[in-house]
Amino acid sequence: MAKEGNDFESLIASIRNKQFAPIYFFCGEEDYFIDQLTEAIEANVLNESEKSFNQTILYGKDATAQVVIETCRRLPMMSERQLVVVKEAQSFKDMDGILSYVKNPVKSTVLVIAYKHGLPDKRKSFGKEIQKLAVYFESNPLRDYQMPAWIKGYIKSTGYKMDDDTVALLAEFTGTEISTVANEIDKLIINKPKGATITKEDIEKGVGVSKEYNSFELSNALAHKDVTKVHKIVNYFVANPKNGPMPLVLGTLQGFFSKVFVTAHNKLKSDHELAAVLKVNPYFVKDYKAAVAKYPNQKLEYIFHVLEEYDLRSKGMNNNNTEEGELLKELVIKILS
Repeated sequence: MAKEGNDFESLIASIRNKQFAPIYFFCGEEDYFIDQLTEAIEANVLNESEKSFNQTILYGKDATAQVVIETCRRLPMMSERQLVVVKEAQSFKDMDGILSYVKNPVKSTVLVIAYKHGLPDKRKSFGKEIQKLAVYFESNPLRDYQMPAWIKGYIKSTGYKMDDDTVALLAEFTGTEISTVANEIDKLIINKPKGATITKEDIEKGVGVSKEYNSFELSNALAHKDVTKVHKIVNYFVANPKNGPMPLVLGTLQGFFSKVFVTAHNKLKSDHELAAVLKVNPYFVKDYKAAVAKYPNQKLEYIFHVLEEYDLRSKGMNNNNTEEGELLKELVIKILS
C-alpha cells in the first residue's frame, strides 16, 4: 500500500523495525531524505553475510527494464529476502517497461528505486501507478521556517542538546540544504560527549559564525531598538563582509519584519497561537511582540519600502557606487529613525 507525502520519520522507523514492502519509490528534489531512506534499507534488509549473494545495486543510466525485472524475479540464496536497488533512477529510460513487475512483485524481493532531482511524469502510466502500488515518498526541500525544527530533531536523534537561540543561529547560517546542515552538526558533535549541549561558542568555532555579530542578533537588536548593539553589529559586518553579506542580512530583516507585521495584526492571540501562525518556536514570539511595541504599522510599511530600496541598490540600481557596508549603515539608520 502506498505511503505518500513527507512522512519520513514513520517510514524510516518502519524500515528499522524490519517492516519491509516489496517496492519503494523515493523521489524529489531533496537528495538527503532519499539517501537516508535508501541507506536505512541497505542496512536493515540483509545482514552482512547475506549481502554478497542477495544484494544487487543497479544504476539508472546502465540498467534496462529486462535486467531490473530478471534480477527482481530471482530467488534469494540462503536468505529470506533479496534486495535490489536502482540508484540514479532519473536516468532510467524505460520506467514503463518495469510496470508489469510493479503490478506483480515477488514477495521475497525488496526493490528500491531512488529517483533524484525531480518526480516521475504523473501523466504517464508508470507515474500514475507507482504512487498506488509502491511505498511512495516525495522528498521535498525544507523551507526556511522548517529548518529550526528539523535541526532540533536531528540534534535530539544524535543524543545531544541545543537551545533555541543556538538552533536559530545555526539555521540562519547553514541554509536549507539538509546535507550541508547535517554535515555541520556532525562536525560540531564529533568531539563532544553524548548528552552534551551544543552552544553558540561551538557554532562560532565550528561553523565560523560569530555568536554576537550576525544577522539574527541584528534583527533582535533592531526589535528592541538597541542602537548601540545595532551599530556594533553593522560595524563588524563592514569590517568582515563575508560574515554579513548584504543578501543574507536583507533576507533576514525582510523575514523578521514580515513576522512583526503579522504579529501586529494578531495581537489578541496567545503566544502559542501566534507561534503557529508565524511558524516559529513560541520562544521567539517575545521578540516580535517587542518589535510591535517599537514599530507602529505606518513605520513597518516604511521599513518594507526601505528594504526593497536597498535590495535594489545592493544589486546596482540607483547606487552611485556606494559599497555594501555603507548601504547597510544607511539602512539601519532609516529603520531606527
